Amino acid sequence: MGKSKKKKQQQPNGVERGDSNPLLTAQRKFITSLPKQARSHFFSPTHITPEQRAEIWEDQADLGEKLVDSCAWATPDPRLLPVFKHFGPIVEVGCGANAYWAKWMHNEGSVDVVAFDVSLNEGGKISGSKKTNKSDSSNKTQNKKKGLVIREGGPEMLSKDPDINDRTLFLCYPDEDVMPSQADESEEEDSRPLSMAAACLEHYTGDTIIHVGELFCDTLSVDQAPWGRSSANEFQERLGCEYHCILKMKLENNWLHVRDTLSVWKRSETCCMVFQGSEDEDEGEEEVEYKYIPPEEMLPVDAAAPCVAHLLKKKGDNVKSREQNNVNEERKRKRNDEAKQHSQIAGNAW
Repeated sequence: MGKSKKKKQQQPNGVERGDSNPLLTAQRKFITSLPKQARSHFFSPTHITPEQRAEIWEDQADLGEKLVDSCAWATPDPRLLPVFKHFGPIVEVGCGANAYWAKWMHNEGSVDVVAFDVSLNEGGKISGSKKTNKSDSSNKTQNKKKGLVIREGGPEMLSKDPDINDRTLFLCYPDEDVMPSQADESEEEDSRPLSMAAACLEHYTGDTIIHVGELFCDTLSVDQAPWGRSSANEFQERLGCEYHCILKMKLENNWLHVRDTLSVWKRSETCCMVFQGSEDEDEGEEEVEYKYIPPEEMLPVDAAAPCVAHLLKKKGDNVKSREQNNVNEERKRKRNDEAKQHSQIAGNAW
């Protein structure tokens, strides 16, 4: 009698144990199970009925909350791994109780990672308690092996160790629990506590930041517009002022209501220009700062939705396209002729 195959154990969220990226597996399975109409037009008033939308939303919410609690808010995919390998070593602040991204990039790409969270028990989870400044003292170093260290701590850790500060800073949904509506309008802006992501900028002196989540004008949520659901406006404003984006790529798998991206930001050099005031009007000197972005670090500006992509075509593109089509057709014809010659059989048919 042959050996019986052991059944793969599954976690409560239906993911097989041993999967190196269970969040990607479960999310992809759910999204691909939906009709194409629902995936492409989920918020359309005409393509999807309110009843269909409510049913899908409830199913997504049930699965999504379980996966956030057991994995992460955003989903890593193989396309992103070369980015972390290129910009490593990495320091992550706000890694959450699962340290999902840190473990994923280390296990899959041998990326050197030091990851921090103020709560190694509940950080980043939806259910249970929110992020707190308290953590079990026995859990201050949850995981420590060559190339992967997970420790208790917040943004202040970036200024305590020069070796850590020189690493690329990684932030994934750093302010996921900060909603614009939660800001106390009666409280003066200067007296409000900094968001976690903004606090990181206070302590970080390195040159490169990798951000995962929604950014300015990317979100579909009207309530969270325009800054998105991942990082506070104060962080994004300072990020855009002191850094420039050199890479932005869509995550392969997003929930239906989310438009997460991975973006890489490099600290900008600045140029100060001093303008002499008018003597007649008794004006003093005026200093104006500009960012210097080397040409090789500038993102392309041209972008167009598919419905207007033709407007970006340069003169002559259509001619080149027709010429290329003619070349392709000629190659195809030659291949077909050669195939016919090889398929001919000597002698007469019988």
